[in-house]
Amino acid sequence: MNSFFGAGRIELEDKIAEIFGTKKAKLRSETIFKKIYKQNPLDNYDFSELSHEVIAWLKNNYDFSVPLEISDIQMSTHDGSVKFAMRLKSDGKLVESVLIPERGRLTQCISTQVGCAQGCRFCQTGRMGLMRSLTTEEIIGQVILAEKWRKENLDFHVSSYQRITNIVYMGMGEPLDNIDNVIKSTQIFCDHLGLNLSPNKVTVSTVGLMPALDRILNETKVAVALSLHSPFEDERSKVMPVNLRHPLTQVIETLRKHTLSGTRHSFMIQYTLLRGINDTERHAEALVSLLQGVGAKINLIPLNEHEGASFRRPDLGRVYQFQQILKNSGMVATVRLSKGRDIQAACGQLIKDKVK
Repeated sequence: MNSFFGAGRIELEDKIAEIFGTKKAKLRSETIFKKIYKQNPLDNYDFSELSHEVIAWLKNNYDFSVPLEISDIQMSTHDGSVKFAMRLKSDGKLVESVLIPERGRLTQCISTQVGCAQGCRFCQTGRMGLMRSLTTEEIIGQVILAEKWRKENLDFHVSSYQRITNIVYMGMGEPLDNIDNVIKSTQIFCDHLGLNLSPNKVTVSTVGLMPALDRILNETKVAVALSLHSPFEDERSKVMPVNLRHPLTQVIETLRKHTLSGTRHSFMIQYTLLRGINDTERHAEALVSLLQGVGAKINLIPLNEHEGASFRRPDLGRVYQFQQILKNSGMVATVRLSKGRDIQAACGQLIKDKVK
């Protein structure tokens, strides 16, 4: 039996049309999607508007249970972030997902893989290696499960928001290494009868895998964030082995191509600052030069240190000096002081020792 949360609405419509004819297929698929995503998620669904034959087919062919369960919860006393360890029901492996409350929005950071194959030296998740990729329903299920938890636990700050407003694919794993399931999940997140998020409220982060980068840019309208971390090829290769296979110049040229063609107005550039490694004036100036012709908003992230890290976090004075060089050159640059650091929920810190 297939999980309902792995099915897109058009896919559902096509299957209904194949079995019951095309006349009411669109209406029936829309009715089902609204029942699942708009009304009472995870409750007993009322499909009384549908015929008995369609209801029977639906229940015989789709599993409506969420394919994850919450295994552990940690709450930040500093900023109200909530980190979930979610157990995958199919094999018991764990992934982490984080709710991040901010002024006017509630962001959920979701995972796309158990572990990660990219091995970035400053990232704790990368030290796990890759165990497996998540299915579409396991990606969608993280949001469904977090929303259910919020509605059942109203005493917490994250539960005061009407809904999750933003989704970032910045949890465990490299999203473009799981490109098919990531694209399908973004379609469900953005479907107006699904979770109804605007594409610019959904951000997919990548180290720059090719040709999957072109696919996400051509096949979706979601925001794309590039983890860059050094403007120099040799230096980037030392901290990000992926650069040996997909050189930075090739990746940046892809972004520039989409900027000049008008298909994309801007990209987020994520730049983790490592003390004495990539936080110098020379790096800032080279970054400005590298990004010429690319619509870019640079997000500077002081390293979130973790046990076993071989790098150190720069002091904030150095961080803001770096930012000022970028701004003086006409770049848009912000400093992100990651939330959830006290519960190991910030960028680069997601890992569970219990992951099997």
